[in-house]
Amino acid sequence: MLAGLLLWGCATVEERIEEDPDAAVVPDLEDPEQDAWQAISLYMSLGDPEAAIAAYEQARLEQPDEPQTRVLLSGLLLAAGQFDVAESLLDAVLEVDPDNADALFNRALLAGYSGDAERQSELLQRVIDNQPGNAQAYAALGESYLQQGQVPQARNAFQEGLNHDPDNYVALVGLGNALLRQREHEQAEEVLTRAVEIDPEYSFAWSDRSRARARQHNLHAAEQDISTAIELQPEYSWHYVDRARVRAERRDFDGAIADYTRAIELDPGVFLNYANRGRLHASVGNFDAAYRDYRTAVEMRPDYHAAFAPLGMLTFMREEWERSAGYFRRAWQYEESHYNYPLLAALALRNNADEAGARNYLNSIVNRLPRETLYYDMARFYITPNVDSRLLRQIEQEDNRLIKAQMYFLMGGHYELREQNRLARTVYLQVEDQNLPQLIESQLATWALDQRYR
Repeated sequence: MLAGLLLWGCATVEERIEEDPDAAVVPDLEDPEQDAWQAISLYMSLGDPEAAIAAYEQARLEQPDEPQTRVLLSGLLLAAGQFDVAESLLDAVLEVDPDNADALFNRALLAGYSGDAERQSELLQRVIDNQPGNAQAYAALGESYLQQGQVPQARNAFQEGLNHDPDNYVALVGLGNALLRQREHEQAEEVLTRAVEIDPEYSFAWSDRSRARARQHNLHAAEQDISTAIELQPEYSWHYVDRARVRAERRDFDGAIADYTRAIELDPGVFLNYANRGRLHASVGNFDAAYRDYRTAVEMRPDYHAAFAPLGMLTFMREEWERSAGYFRRAWQYEESHYNYPLLAALALRNNADEAGARNYLNSIVNRLPRETLYYDMARFYITPNVDSRLLRQIEQEDNRLIKAQMYFLMGGHYELREQNRLARTVYLQVEDQNLPQLIESQLATWALDQRYR
């Protein structure tokens, strides 16, 4: 997001005039006394580089072939997105004057736009060699390093830029980004506070400071910052995603769901927003909505394996037993340490009146379960159900609350199949007593209790 700051603002003239009617004052280029440079500057301040180019052409500036005049035009062309023309113009200038710092700087920006970060860094270093005090070149070099993942080098470049110009905005925002990536959140907040004080209209400085504050668990202030970013740029979907994360951490699930919904409205092509909204819907018991969101996510990204276990749970609740078993089996392929998944798959098959299928599946995988655990013992019990009292004593003696909750749920499922409903209710309540509400088995136990036993 820093690259745009290296040239001019990106708002259109119409947007700026709508925000500020006084901005509608446009120079009269027919007036021979009108300063052409002032006209170009005004158009750029209004965020309309194409109008600035027209002003440049209409003014017929003196010495139009002078390097600095052509460099000015290249900057206007860059801002207008006319990269090929700008490249030709800059290459012509550099052929005659290879050390022209302004031309090198604009050529470096052009290299960055084309994705050639290495070439961009090389050109910016040449600018710095010729102008060691050029803060803007250091800031651009820092941004190039960030794009290459070279965070320590980026931090040094941004800091060097600030040594030459303590109020350089690009360097401040860039340094804040670098500090965030290095997990120096308190220092990042200090730097980004300076940035928002210098220019409170740049939304990304607020969103970055929100991130710094959230990582220090100052969630109220983090939400205030990202809300400010949204006010400044309400059509940018990722601001809503950032606020959704903060709100979810504050356990404002309804607010987080609303933010993900707005982000999806603005940019419906981001599969992860559906998955994250689905997770929140499941957290508050909106299981049908959660199912739709997770299904959308895997339709968009069939390899998104993090959705398989939640879909196993949600299809279990929908009593789509075969599909539930399939999702849990697929989930275990990617998360092999989750030994509860194959047991849940077997329970789904048993609910589908496929005892043979459940036994065959468990026999095929039982030796992959750690033998000295309740996962192995439960698998053996499901294969050959016999006296359950010994297994129940083992579950009662289990110290790990997560494993205990998982085993109690699996016993409850077994009792329901045997129509021992009083026992089923008792062990489902034991699942809830472990107080692990986000656990799949906890959600399934609560669902079963609400459906049948409360």
